[in-house]
Amino acid sequence: METLSAEKKRADNIVWTASNDYSFKPDYEIYDSRGIAELYWNYIVGAVHNYYDYSQLQGFFRQLKQDRDYVFYEGLTWIGLENCAFEKGKNERPVLKDLRWRYAEKVLRKEDGTSFYYLVDEIKRAHFQRALGKEPRMREQVAYILDDLEFDGSLSTEQILLRMNEIIDTYFPLNPVLKKRNFLKNLIPNFLNLSLVGNESERMGNALLGDSLLRFPNSGISQPSEDEVSTELRNQKNGKEVQWKGIQARGVKKQRENIQSRYGASILTEAQTRTLEKSLCTGNHKNCHLHFTRGEFDSRSLKGNGNGHRKDVLDQREINTAHYRKNLARNKNNILKLTNILKNTMLVNLDTTCYRTKAGALVAGKIWRNIYLNDQKVFIKNIRDDLGDLSVDILLDSSGSQMNRQAMIATEGYIIAESLSGCQIPVRVYSFCTNGDYTVLNLFRDYNEVTKNDRIFDFHSSGCNRDGLAIRTALRLMDHYESDHKILIVLSDCKPIDPHGLPVNAFNPDQFLYADSAGVNDVAMEVRKGRLNGTSILCVFTGLDDDLPAAKKIYGQNMARIKSLEKFADVVGVLLQNELKNL
Repeated sequence: METLSAEKKRADNIVWTASNDYSFKPDYEIYDSRGIAELYWNYIVGAVHNYYDYSQLQGFFRQLKQDRDYVFYEGLTWIGLENCAFEKGKNERPVLKDLRWRYAEKVLRKEDGTSFYYLVDEIKRAHFQRALGKEPRMREQVAYILDDLEFDGSLSTEQILLRMNEIIDTYFPLNPVLKKRNFLKNLIPNFLNLSLVGNESERMGNALLGDSLLRFPNSGISQPSEDEVSTELRNQKNGKEVQWKGIQARGVKKQRENIQSRYGASILTEAQTRTLEKSLCTGNHKNCHLHFTRGEFDSRSLKGNGNGHRKDVLDQREINTAHYRKNLARNKNNILKLTNILKNTMLVNLDTTCYRTKAGALVAGKIWRNIYLNDQKVFIKNIRDDLGDLSVDILLDSSGSQMNRQAMIATEGYIIAESLSGCQIPVRVYSFCTNGDYTVLNLFRDYNEVTKNDRIFDFHSSGCNRDGLAIRTALRLMDHYESDHKILIVLSDCKPIDPHGLPVNAFNPDQFLYADSAGVNDVAMEVRKGRLNGTSILCVFTGLDDDLPAAKKIYGQNMARIKSLEKFADVVGVLLQNELKNL
């Protein structure tokens, strides 16, 4: 936590220095994969605030959020802003050239990570190849986009935003729902505060709607009629939509490959995954995707950055294991105590039922049945009922916000799994995180793998977390296992966040980030649905004090907060005791 806090201060200082405004509260701060503040990009964020009207840019980004792919458009915009901010500042700050050169080399070495938008990555790499004085190899369509996107330092804020809208409308037609809302038409007054009337409005609208679509040579030929212009515009527009759909299809394929290279090969076939996505990625999670893995890499997935990620996992496993062993006596005591609590709870709370049997305590009033009806069951015996079949799933939140608690969460998950295994209760353990459009579920051990609890120490945090989709998916997977009673235990900081937000539709006309109240409400709804369908859902809260109200809203009283690992078995034991009594 201290490291993150120090890097946060460092990022703030870089941004403030570049912006010349210590009251500026940036919307963006950039860190590398190690959590280190990125010097060059944080400078660019501050420089953009310094050189341009930042309130207009914020208005532009707010309007973009009406589209589900706003993160894509936002990424493109920042490539353009980087170019013009650099051009403005390079003479004022000579060191900037060296910083940009170093960052460009990192991009080409792929050390800056991927955006999971294949086209953004392709454009970004080509852009920084140019920054290094190299001639990038790229598709013709990408070259057109990049040429238009590399804004000159002489442009004003208004000119940049008009150019950006022209790029979006020319190369990436927005979806039909937004076109019905006249997205681009409404965008100009909103973010530029312009009052456009008459011919001026028409002129500005034509410029915004893609003058580059109508490139007629100046050859003395009479200009085409309005109908011919409309036909030409429509044909070129349709052609660009086809091109964009082709780019999108390649992008989806590339995203899946990126996910597999980062998190491991899928344990399901593509057909199985698509079937699950069709039923689960709906409503608030429309257009999302799922990836199921064991964190194992085949030759195909290792072609990407799988080796690097696998090394990170192995390094973190060593840290997790060392943390467990450092407190071995305490942890073993927790396992023993929690096991005994569970066993005693199951034993004490079993109901006793009286059965008529052929042996036991004789019931005098039933002897006549033996004499006249030859009924030998004239005895009674008290027999304890069992709980029936019980299974438990443990879902670990492995998002980036858990980075400083990885070893602790791995230990807690291991203690619970070992205790349940000691009671011969089938248990399955997996983690979840979200990267790009994909929610990744990493299976550590399945119900029948009683000797594989140590794989939980492979726990490694990264990415964001779309908790609602993860819980919905976990509940669906639990449906496939036959047991009378099912319990889902979620170890989470109850801080859902996914920049891809909630989908736009008639009931949700504005784009909301999947975070704060919108995210919490979605998770709470999935938990309620699961409980109504008969699954017990419990939470072991791993977060900060600020997120405790969200945890209570999602899980109610079925939540345990661990203040000290010395009391872990007692606190979790009470949580499970109460649930077992209600089965």
